[in-house]
Amino acid sequence: MKRALIIAIGTVAFLIGLSNSSLAQQHQLQHICSLYFSPEYITDGQEYLAQLKPDQKVEFRTTFFGENTYRIVACTNIRRSDVVFSVYDTEKNLLFTNTNYNNSPYWDFRFSSTVTCIIQVDVKNQKFDPGYVMLLIGYKP
Repeated sequence: MKRALIIAIGTVAFLIGLSNSSLAQQHQLQHICSLYFSPEYITDGQEYLAQLKPDQKVEFRTTFFGENTYRIVACTNIRRSDVVFSVYDTEKNLLFTNTNYNNSPYWDFRFSSTVTCIIQVDVKNQKFDPGYVMLLIGYKP
């Protein structure tokens, strides 16, 4: 009975530790991303966060409204990593990729009409361990 209680307490402590580690990574990512998110942009209120393993890609969907200027910021927990993000329409036509711009961590867009897009994120870095990637998306009023 005592042993089962000790194992249960140990399991709960381990899960709390994992949760705290995950939250710490998220806060770190928010800080890194915010370095490229200037105050003139208002966040879209969404949290684009995903776990990513090396050689894996993740996709996010969002709608951009016409006649607005948007900023997309992509970051990971390795400050100097190459985060590649590409924006596609829903038919997978490439609209933009930061690989053409030295893997810039952010880019500003202006759409003439409302469009739903798929944003694909990939990390190109030998040191990237499984971790989180985050996108911040905002618009200028």
